[in-house]
Amino acid sequence: MIQLSRRSTAAVLAFGLALTSSLATPALAQLAGPRTAAATNGMALGPRVAAQPQGQQEERIVAVVNDEAISQTDLAGRMRLAIVNTGLPDTPDVEQKLKPQVLRLLIDEKLELQEAKKQNLVVTDEEVDREFARLAKQNKAPSPESFADNLAREGVPVSSLKEQMRANIAWNKVVQRRIRPTIQVSDEEIDSRTSRIIANAGKPEYLLTEIFISVDNPKLDQDAHQLADKLVGEITHGANFAAVAQQFSQSATAAAGGDMGWVQQGQLEPALDRALQRLPTGQVSVPLRGAGGYYIFLVRDERTVTGGDPADIQVSVGQVVVPVPPGTDVQALGQTVKKIGDTSHSCEALAAAAKANLPGSTTRAQPMTRLGDIPGELSKLIGRLGVGQATDPLETQAGLMLLMVCDRKVPEGSAPPRDQVANMIGGERMDMLQRRNLRDLRRAATIDIRS
Repeated sequence: MIQLSRRSTAAVLAFGLALTSSLATPALAQLAGPRTAAATNGMALGPRVAAQPQGQQEERIVAVVNDEAISQTDLAGRMRLAIVNTGLPDTPDVEQKLKPQVLRLLIDEKLELQEAKKQNLVVTDEEVDREFARLAKQNKAPSPESFADNLAREGVPVSSLKEQMRANIAWNKVVQRRIRPTIQVSDEEIDSRTSRIIANAGKPEYLLTEIFISVDNPKLDQDAHQLADKLVGEITHGANFAAVAQQFSQSATAAAGGDMGWVQQGQLEPALDRALQRLPTGQVSVPLRGAGGYYIFLVRDERTVTGGDPADIQVSVGQVVVPVPPGTDVQALGQTVKKIGDTSHSCEALAAAAKANLPGSTTRAQPMTRLGDIPGELSKLIGRLGVGQATDPLETQAGLMLLMVCDRKVPEGSAPPRDQVANMIGGERMDMLQRRNLRDLRRAATIDIRS
């Protein structure tokens, strides 16, 4: 299968590195996404496509973006590109589910090209040709010409891919000029993040891959959820996760096939973080609603955060035990207990909620204890928790039990270099700002969808 990619946002992912006139990062993750302008040597179209030869019917327009057209040929070419890259089945059902997202990405590409033009940023044919040659080499093609032949045999228009590249390079230039100079990371932010990294020593971190489907308009929430469900289903049945991320994810990590690198527990928003803790290595999550849209995660690996010997970490653990009288609906009781654990963010709050809502429950707090002195499975379970985080209900002979870390003391450990921490913070901020910038362009545009 030909390996293509969605978006090259090397400037977003490598905050501290400036892009050259060509893209800064190698490999497949450098191309633009499943978006294409007209197949007209990079020239923007007006409300109508170029004139057809006499006697031929004028091509149908599926959308107009600020008076520039997207044709049915553009859409069909990009659909084919997405299907070939991801390994999704080429069926009417898949096409129907993916078509709105592909069209949206085509519209975004138009907006990116228009914004670059407004700022007098030019993408030359030579820059596009260099990226095409680079991709040919990545795919082990003997030459760009043979790679173009391979694309043609797969039914992928070369013009679609090259316009995809053009929009991607243009947007990288916009990001570098308009967004990169606004990013400032203070010493206080670096100190705070460094302290959090050290405090997380002994807890797990995850080698994580993501697909993000944004929801800018609440009316489109259901459509986004259905698309995310469809992508999860196809990945489960064999579609390549990284390729799907490259083509459909709307996060900057799409450039690297959704690769987020190592993500510490507590780094994501709470709802996503809790879901991540329950996701086994190698398993794809269901669509998870977060701020701004739906996330699909794949945990590729898990490890313990370094910083001293994890066995020397000391924890104080709160405990709630809820009796289960005969005839009790254990499942319903378990859901109540779990909800109390999820919504209580300190041992004091947990004890108060248990007293008010769980008749007969008992609470206690263990003094500071080394993780290494706690029995194996229990130590592993507690070691995964941050302060104020509770386990799921545990079935014991005494009833259902919740455990929560009340306090945590970490042995002195080495901190990462300050420039690495600054790049981490800056990259996160860059990703957020470039997405917000594109959202604002979308909201301000005049978009007429005709398909």
